[in-house]
Order: sequence, then C-alpha cells, then structure tokens
Amino acid sequence: MPLPFASPTLSDAPGISSLVAHTHSLGNDLSFANLFLLREKYKTHVALQGGFLFRHYAGRGRFQGYAFPCGMGDIEWALQQIEEDALYRSLPCRFCLLTETDAALLQQLRPDAYDYTTDPGDADYIYHRSDLAELPGTMFHKKRNHIARFCRQYANWCFQPLTAATSVDARRVAEQWYAARAEDSPALLHEQCAIQTALEHMRELALTGGVLYVDGRAVAMTLASFISPDTVDIHYEKCLPAFRDAYPIINREMARSLSCTFVNREEDLNQPGLRQAKLSYRPALLLRKFNAIPRTTSC
Repeated sequence: MPLPFASPTLSDAPGISSLVAHTHSLGNDLSFANLFLLREKYKTHVALQGGFLFRHYAGRGRFQGYAFPCGMGDIEWALQQIEEDALYRSLPCRFCLLTETDAALLQQLRPDAYDYTTDPGDADYIYHRSDLAELPGTMFHKKRNHIARFCRQYANWCFQPLTAATSVDARRVAEQWYAARAEDSPALLHEQCAIQTALEHMRELALTGGVLYVDGRAVAMTLASFISPDTVDIHYEKCLPAFRDAYPIINREMARSLSCTFVNREEDLNQPGLRQAKLSYRPALLLRKFNAIPRTTSC
C-alpha cells in the first residue's frame, strides 16, 4: 500500500512538530514552518505513519525524492514503506536531504544500492546560541565593533519580541526590503510571500522572532521556530538597506531572547557573500546534506 502522502496543512503542525522534537533533530528541513511555508516551492508531501514522518519532494535540485524517515521506531520497516510506495507510484527510490548519519545508516542497511552526492551550498550552519548572544573573545571582535558603531550612530534603539502588535511592523520591514531589491527574482517574490504567510499564521506555526526599532521606526525583523527543544531555526532575517549594521544587532538580540542550545541559520546556497557572512559567526557545525541516487531504476 502507498503511504498516505498529502501536502502539509496547518492541522499537521502538532503531530509533526511533536515527533520531530523527540528526535532532537538539527536540520532546518524538519522544521514544520519550513515544511508548510515552502510546500509549493518544493512540491512537498508528508505522511505520518507508524511513528514516523515520511516526506517526498518533487522539486528541483536537491529537493527531489524521499527524505530519510524521521522517527524512533524500526527504521528497516520505515524504509520498506518507502520502497513499497516508490514501487506503487512508479517513482525512482532516490533520497534527498540526508544527513551524514542518515547516509551512513542507509549505506549500512542497503549496501552498495546508492551513489551519494553532496553540495557544500546545502549544508546547514549550526551555531552555539551562547556564541551568537555574547560574541565572546577575539574571534568576534569585528562583530562587536559593528554593534558599537551602530549604537554610537543610533542611541535610541530597542528590540521587541514578535507579537500580534509588532508583527505589523515586521511585515512592513519585509515589504520595504523586498521593494528595495532591484532584481526581479521569482525566488525573492516567493520568499516575500512566505514571510507574509508566516506572519498571518504565527500561532499555528509556533513562530518566535522580533523587530528592531530605531527612534521608534522598525528597521529589521527576524522570524524563527523551534525544531526541537535544543535547536531553533532562523527562517528569515531582514534589515532595511539604510540600516545594514542592524544585522549584527538583531542577530545578537534574537539569540539573547532564546532558550536553546543551538541555532540553525540554514544554508548559504553557494552564494559567496552569504557564505562569508555565515562563516564569520564561527559555526559549531556544518550539517552536510546528501542525495542518494539508486544504482538501478528502482529500490
């Protein structure tokens, strides 16, 4: 029998989030907010069965195929469900978004059945929350200088947590950020729409976040959610172009507002500027993602 795949809906949030939280996962692809907000972009389908979360992506690039089953039960049984589903739907039984641990386990359970590929741009940047919050030592000297410069220039600033009231200002920052972008990019438009949807469903998506104000004006915003009790995923972080030094401030203040061990700031997508910015915060871990391509046409 095939798995009962369907596009994720808000009603799936409690079941999926609870299951993922118990696995203490670090990957941003397991955040329910990402599953829901990016469901159309990556043609995501999900199913909960037998204590496992199953996912299938029909998107492009790395988002093609089945994700590794997420759960605490019999992984052999879960892999068999995927293999039967692929056979029923006449789909290639390929996998995507595998962590290094997932890939090693798949190789152990299905030896020599797959070729594995990885792309540096797909790795999640995982940080110690305490590093982002305190910026300790000489390695964060430049970050502290940026913050000091911002504070000298804008003495009257404050960070406010995301609420129904401040979400209006977060939306305004996102709209102004998008309007200031010169390029006409479908990806940016999709991101802007996703931010609007996220703010409309803050409660259902269990979002946290904040807004940075200068002289009473909202100049930066950030949105995040818990993947597990230990790890928060930063989904979006936007600053108005005239306040670029606000990025280190809102990054630090958001980290200070959280109660967790790790912060996932997602991928760099092989963008050199984004990679440099993410590396400058000294990640504790680069969580690599792998694709597994079957060496035959089926499992």
